[in-house]
Amino acid sequence: MGQQPVDSEKKSLVEDLSLLTSRAFKELDATKSELLEKEKLLNHLSFESLEKIKELSKINHDLQDKVGFLLDLSASMNKKNDELVKSNKELEQQKFHYNKMTSELRQKLDKVISEERELSLQRDFLAKQVDEKTQDLIKSAKFTVIGELAARLAHDLRNPLSIVKNTMDIMRAKPNMKVEERLQHFTRFDRAVQRMAHQIDDVLNFVKRSDLTMQTASVQAMLDSVIVGLMIPAGIRIIKPDSDAQIRCDSRKLEAVFSNIIINAIQAMEDSGDVIIRMVDLNSGVQLEFEDTGPGISADALPKIFDPLFTTKQTGTGLGLSICKSIVEQHGGTISVRSKPTVFTIRLPKNIPKYEVPSIRAS
Repeated sequence: MGQQPVDSEKKSLVEDLSLLTSRAFKELDATKSELLEKEKLLNHLSFESLEKIKELSKINHDLQDKVGFLLDLSASMNKKNDELVKSNKELEQQKFHYNKMTSELRQKLDKVISEERELSLQRDFLAKQVDEKTQDLIKSAKFTVIGELAARLAHDLRNPLSIVKNTMDIMRAKPNMKVEERLQHFTRFDRAVQRMAHQIDDVLNFVKRSDLTMQTASVQAMLDSVIVGLMIPAGIRIIKPDSDAQIRCDSRKLEAVFSNIIINAIQAMEDSGDVIIRMVDLNSGVQLEFEDTGPGISADALPKIFDPLFTTKQTGTGLGLSICKSIVEQHGGTISVRSKPTVFTIRLPKNIPKYEVPSIRAS
């Protein structure tokens, strides 16, 4: 009896221990499972931490590189800043120097402007004086030319007037003079009058420039008209151009030009030689050349040949070639001369409108 209670207590104790042990194993299993889960969680957290650490390490490395770059940049900027500070100081010095130079230049400029104003006043004063002196010289030159022209004309008219006077005296002294002798005196009288008229016409043409009477004319016809009207010595041969051209001109004045040049050529050749006339059609104009076989023009006289009152002859006004030059230029042309041989070259524009039919011939 006493043994059963003891066994019962043991059994109960064993059951309790078994229960406790079972519970403890269950708790251990639960704890183990929990620990495994936590271990997994820790492993996962550890792996993520390592990744984060690697990422942070990379970021840190990048930040270190950037910090290094920024430090280098900062050092460079500090250096540049030092250089800019130095440059700024130099610019300040240059600015001060330039301001000083500008001030000096402004003072000099003001001085130059003042001197320029003074010079301008002096220039205006001198220009006024020059104008006054020029007008005085022009008037003096005009009076000189008029005086020389009057003296030349008086001298040139004296000889034909003497011939006229002597002829009249002879004719009065011989009222019963034969007709042949009377005609000879009339011829001398007529030549003297023509010579005076020619000299007076030269002077009038020189001092008074008349307007042109323009018409379309044949160059060949003008040359024919001139040659027919001249007294050509037997020893002189006039060779005309074969070609012809029509130009718009004052034929009367151009005939006077051609006549003057041909007469000069005849006189230069002393009534023996050739006058060769050439003509070239230049489409918009014509070129005429008058060449003679005379001795030519001297080198001293050549540059002055077209000057008013210049002549190499013992008689004459010295206005003929000057008038020729004026007439040619009035037509818009040019006249020149070369020697030796003596060749006068005249260039004239045609000036014929396209709608005009060139049919008028010079008389």
